[in-house]
Amino acid sequence: MHPWLAFCRRHGSVLAGFGGLALLFYAPIVLGIRTFPDGDFTHHFLPFSLFQQAALAHGELPIWNPYTYGGHPFLADTQAAVFYPLNNLLLVLTLPWQTPGARLYWLEMEAVLQIILAGYFTYLLTHSLTGSRPAAFAAGCAFAFSGYLTGYPPLQLAILRTAIWLPLLLYLLLRAAQQPTAWRWWAGAALAYVTAFWAGHPQTFLYLTYITAAWLFFLAVQTHQAAGWWSPLRRVQAAGLLFFLAASSGLSAAQLLPSLEFTGLSVRAQVDYDFVSGGLPHQDTWQLLLPGVLTYFSPLYIGVVGIGLGLIGLGLTPRAVAQPADASASTMPGIARGGQFFFLALAVIALLLAYGGNGWLYPVFYRFAPGWKLFRGQERAALGVALGLSVLAGYGLAALPRLAYARRRRLAVLFALLVAAGVYGFGLFWQLLGHSAVSNGRYLAIALVTLALALALITVVSLPGWSGRRTGLVVALLFVNLFWTNVATNLDQFSPARKTILAPEMEVLAEAVANAPVSATGLPGRIYNEFRVYEDYGMRQQLEDVWGSSPLRLARYAALFDQFPLDRMWRLLGVAHVLTWRRELFGPSTLLAEFPQSSDTTYLHRLPAANPRAWFVNEVRPRDDGTALTLLADHTFNLDQIALLSPAELTSIQRLNPGVNTVQLTRLAANRIQVTATSAQGGLLVISENWMPGWRVENVHCETTPCPTSLLSDLPRLTVQRTDLTLLGVVVPAGTVHFVLRYWPASVQIGLWISGGTGLLLLLGGWCRQRGKWL
Repeated sequence: MHPWLAFCRRHGSVLAGFGGLALLFYAPIVLGIRTFPDGDFTHHFLPFSLFQQAALAHGELPIWNPYTYGGHPFLADTQAAVFYPLNNLLLVLTLPWQTPGARLYWLEMEAVLQIILAGYFTYLLTHSLTGSRPAAFAAGCAFAFSGYLTGYPPLQLAILRTAIWLPLLLYLLLRAAQQPTAWRWWAGAALAYVTAFWAGHPQTFLYLTYITAAWLFFLAVQTHQAAGWWSPLRRVQAAGLLFFLAASSGLSAAQLLPSLEFTGLSVRAQVDYDFVSGGLPHQDTWQLLLPGVLTYFSPLYIGVVGIGLGLIGLGLTPRAVAQPADASASTMPGIARGGQFFFLALAVIALLLAYGGNGWLYPVFYRFAPGWKLFRGQERAALGVALGLSVLAGYGLAALPRLAYARRRRLAVLFALLVAAGVYGFGLFWQLLGHSAVSNGRYLAIALVTLALALALITVVSLPGWSGRRTGLVVALLFVNLFWTNVATNLDQFSPARKTILAPEMEVLAEAVANAPVSATGLPGRIYNEFRVYEDYGMRQQLEDVWGSSPLRLARYAALFDQFPLDRMWRLLGVAHVLTWRRELFGPSTLLAEFPQSSDTTYLHRLPAANPRAWFVNEVRPRDDGTALTLLADHTFNLDQIALLSPAELTSIQRLNPGVNTVQLTRLAANRIQVTATSAQGGLLVISENWMPGWRVENVHCETTPCPTSLLSDLPRLTVQRTDLTLLGVVVPAGTVHFVLRYWPASVQIGLWISGGTGLLLLLGGWCRQRGKWL
């Protein structure tokens, strides 16, 4: 039988088992009667998904988003996850359902699928370490339905998408270390690693990378113990590792190169320690045992049953650790025995890092470890706690049938004492905080259920003998524990159709934009939404706003929102409508509608004359960015007549002349703008769209004058230059000129070629290997 068929036959039913548990856990979501709560899932990832689905429906690569931040590099923003295969597969399969309600439902189904895969991948890893299918299934349940994976990661979908690939990556690298000549394991590991990168959460990917490096070091140590440092086995493993690194680098290029380019220009290029060092407070450690007593989410919790099994796993002697049934593991017999200490170390180190600046370890990583200065929210390192404790729980359950009855009883007594001490200790801590434990019904309920679940596990462990039925009972008890704790964490009361009904402000705003007078430049004026509706609404309604919710945005553009006069920012960004809490603006406006709220009122204003989306200037001045920002904010500085360029870019402009000028813009696609410019003398055309290095001029056609290579002897080629700090500028000749502005950066093109070429080489190598012609 083919190895893959044998693998599916041996483990395929387990995947169905996790699917059944996930369907039970998320039954209200699957049935379409409930949704995830409002937040990033519905207000950020749903608009992203709608935008990407629309691009796929038109056969386009979604590289530029004109509906947020005055234009935003969509593909380069890692959270968009343009190349993530699971997301794209579901988008293609569900193309007939393009309503927001249907897209929300299928996006939630993707989150459920991620949970299923998380459990299955953890099962594969733990089975390779312990050789016990029930124990591996228990570990998968503990991780998949832990407080971490069922808490905020589904709402911040990029975290969930990235985190689930960690156990699969560790499993594939383990198999590659055991069978280094089987190149499919190295190739599979590279694909898993790149898929985690494509998933769109760089911080979680950073955690995954460090854990992977530690795992590879652990495997290298085991290889040394089994065969020496430079044995033939070790040399083959080194070659496989180089292949893994090369394949990963090549496949990731399509996302990596644009993202590096964007990050270098974004607000994350320079952040300080106070911004990134937040993490769990020390008191949240109590939620390893008592979920929900201090905060809504309990990311450290894998169940009191899981903690009990993990304690048993820690209390094992090397001989008590189950040996994998797979014969290939015999090349490194210490892996199974040493794995428990690796995952204990993972859980402890991840917990210390999750404290962020509240602990002592994160400051060390911040100072010396690459990448740790870029991301805030260090509590997300709880991923390592959840996975480490889950695998330890698998070790414990795998060893229970082999443990002597007396040792099981001692471990059960120790567990009982620890749980009782923990519950009682938190009661004292709770009262020290000024609360009454007696009057707090929630704490009492959690404490009683925790004690009951611990007692149930102690009873099962303490009984003499052991059977497969009792193993199944422990697995069921673990799932019931996690079901009780986490099932209602992310359930809102609305259905997808009800959740995606437009707010009245959004309906009226769309109508106001549609009925606004036609702009002189052709494109509708933008909207300034002063936090009255969620920031990414424009992607859903195809309305261009100056705000957005992505944590990455261009630093020069962001400067226009930092103590910058609003009316000057509106002028530069072509704003026509203002949705605000202000009943009166500081200039002329027409009040179109008002929406009373419980605490205040939202007002919709239309500016008397929509600020232009493009205009000619008669003078260009060289200024650095700091000086340019000051001048642009100065009301005495004439934006209509003067443009500011950096000194390096100004050298290409030789002269400008005043005259009668007109410009017409038509958006052909998200990343393409048709421009028709008529100028009596020629000059610099400023276009209110965010600048990025990838903007270029294409399809130039002049009506009244020929368009040679240099256009005119005293004017340069049509090129895009960064103007007025963050806008587009194009020098055009006299007469009527037609051209297309297209965002198609070299970083995307080169990345696609590298990733495509790497993929083709891997397919060719796999085909040759299968045919026996190579390797």
